[in-house]
Parts: sequence; structure tokens; C-alpha cells
Amino acid sequence: MDNSLIIFIIKVSIVFSTLYGTYKFILSNTTFHKLNRIVLLLIIPFSFIIGIIETSIPIQTQNIEIPAFVELANVTSNNAQIINNSRIYSHEINLITIITSIYLLGIIFFLSKIIFSAHKLLVLKRNSEVIKKESYKLILTNTPVYFAFFNWIFIPLKYKCNLNKIIIQHEKSHVEFKHTYDLIFTELFIALFWFNPLVYLYRKSLKTIHEYQVDRNLVEDHNINIIDYLNLIREEIENTTKPYLYSYFGNSNLKKRIHMITTSKTHKNHKLKYLAIVPIMLLFLVSFTKADVLFPVIEKLKNEKPSISPIKNTTKKDITAKYGPMKHPILKSLRHHDGIDIKAKIGTPIIATADGIISSASYEGNWGNLVIIKHKNGYQTLYSHLSKFNCEKDQKVEQGQIIGYSGVTGMVTGPHLHYAIKHNGNFVNPINFMD
Repeated sequence: MDNSLIIFIIKVSIVFSTLYGTYKFILSNTTFHKLNRIVLLLIIPFSFIIGIIETSIPIQTQNIEIPAFVELANVTSNNAQIINNSRIYSHEINLITIITSIYLLGIIFFLSKIIFSAHKLLVLKRNSEVIKKESYKLILTNTPVYFAFFNWIFIPLKYKCNLNKIIIQHEKSHVEFKHTYDLIFTELFIALFWFNPLVYLYRKSLKTIHEYQVDRNLVEDHNINIIDYLNLIREEIENTTKPYLYSYFGNSNLKKRIHMITTSKTHKNHKLKYLAIVPIMLLFLVSFTKADVLFPVIEKLKNEKPSISPIKNTTKKDITAKYGPMKHPILKSLRHHDGIDIKAKIGTPIIATADGIISSASYEGNWGNLVIIKHKNGYQTLYSHLSKFNCEKDQKVEQGQIIGYSGVTGMVTGPHLHYAIKHNGNFVNPINFMD
């Protein structure tokens, strides 16, 4: 799984969890059922939008040039072997593969549940008696409870000769409110984010809102006696299993439904509570906003010129390959070495040689793990073959700060640091900038 996809999934999950938590603790107890339904349904697309869009503030753009690979590290043996980066990262890759496999298996499992449930309903309908009405169909079938799926209302065969008009009207309201679309939309989201426990609470909240909406509709718009209606709900709940893909009459917690049916309507002034979502949304937009390039900050830096060794307590004697024309140890041809190679054991701390901004910290083929720092007055420093990073792109660093650790990533003949300096786009001799 690509790192950007992992970051996207995490961002969506964080935004979703925060917004749902806000709804649950601030808005869920109001009687604005229609508005609550809208809020719940908008949480999912907004989470995706924040996850996809990386709002950027264009400050100053500049392409970071990765130099062509010319490695001239000393070879201690004629049979020296090129060390491949894949060995170093095999453990990390295997871990990512395992996590990806588990995630994909979860998606397949939940999508299969959706398909199986829908197929089961189609088979059930195909083998049942269908009574067509104006805007819905009554499906008389061998099922223990009433429930609605799109414009189909499934009715237990035992009630064929004694249809309960209140329950029929209840399920008809689910059809009119198009609640099945909400549930399928939610199940697809759950299939993608099954690892987040809050998605299941979200589904429960949405189904509860559906029942609140229908209950209020029946009691107020259809003049159904509240006592008779509540007794009917209680009787149905006793015989109810809990399907997840469709709406059924006995759904949701009885005490909550009784409370919501009998409670007074929330005062309109309480709609101001919904404004609490706005600053949270803005906070996420700001949190995931980044500047394209932060180089103007460089003007405020103090130690703008590289002036120390990238490895503490090293001298010129530790340099195994100098800057300038050198004979390639393997190809035996004369080539220009754009930097210097400093011997270092794997895991040796590598430090920034001047204040600056990390313009790149990534794996770059033969260079292995490469860090490029942008400094003031046109200077750039490059540090390659690192075992791991201790910095990230666009981070401000100070002279002497650890930015990574030496290693053998990329194409190398042994553990060392390749260090180079650019000034106004041209390579210069790093030795001239070391105390």
C-alpha cells in the first residue's frame, strides 16, 4: 500500500471520528431529526474531501534537483559487493504487506456481507407473493418481522390476513424518507473503514435517527395514538433479530424511542449548537494546510553557511573519497566526485551543517535515503546513504541538529556518508567549509 494512501485513510478516519464525536455529545439528543440525519450523512463526504484535498499556500516554488549518481567510495576489496537497499527494508516492507493484506481482507469480508444480504433479499422477494401499491410493494414472505428495503415492504406470512396498518405506515415512511440509501451508503463506508470502532456506533446512530424521524412522522402527521404505538413497538422488538442493511419496525432502543416520542420539541435556539461543527471543520482545513515551499523563512536563520562536519568528532583523515576528479574504483575510469565520502558506522548520527529548511527527505534510488537542506544565500547541502531519517520535508533545522543516521542504503560499497554542498546551483568542495 502506498504511503500516500495510508495517510489518506488515517486522515479520513481522524476527521470522521472527531465530527461524529461532536455530533454524539452535542447534537444527538435534540429533536431536530431531519437536521441530524443531514449532519450524519455529510460527515462521511466531508471526511473524504479533507482527506483528498491538500490545501496549499503558494509562497515560493522551486524544483529540488537530485544530482546524478557518481559514487567513488573506497573499495576495501576487489570483490566488493554492491549493497542493495531492499535487504535493509525487507522487514518494513513485509510489515506493510501484512497490514495491507489484513486491511484488504477486511474490505472483501464486509463487501461480501453487503452482497450476500442483498442477494438474500432478492431471492426472498422472488419466492414471495407481491402486492403492488402506488409507491411501494408489499412482499408477503416467510420472515419473522416487518421491514423495508427501498420501496419493498416485507411482511411475515402469519400476518397476511391481519395486516397491521400502523406497522405498514411505519415501513411506508421509511420508504418515503429513502432510508435504505442512507444504510447502503453507510455500509460501503464501513467496508472501507471497518478498523475504526466508531463506524459501527455511527451506523447505530443513523438507524436511531431514522426511527426517531418515522416515529415523529406517524404520531404527529398520522394522528396515531402514542400508547398503542409504543405497545406495538414493544411487541415487535421481542420478536426481532437485527438486520443491518434495511429498516425494520422494532429497530433501535425502546427506552430512547419512548423518550424521544414523548419529549417536547427542542427549542429552535438550540440550532445554534450546530455551529459548533464549523470551527472543527475549519480547524481540520488549517491542520491539513501546508505551504508549498517554506524557503522565505531562511532569511531569519543565523548560521546560514555550512561550516562544520556532518559527523561530530571527525577530521579530514576520516574522508575516504575527496572532492574532484578521481579514478572510479570499479569502472576504472576518471570521474568527477561532487562531494566527499566520510567513513561512519551504521547508525552514526548525521547533523545539519548549517541552519536551514529540509527541502527533501526521501529514498532516491542509488543515493539511498537522501536529505537535502536549503540554506540562506544560495547554499544547499546533501546527505546520502542514510539508514533512516530524523527529519521531514519542510522542517526547519538548526546547525548541529541530528537529521538522520548513516547507513548503506542505495548503491554503496560499504557504510559511509556521502556529503555534498551546492552554492548557487554548482557543487563546491565541502572540505573548504569544514572547521
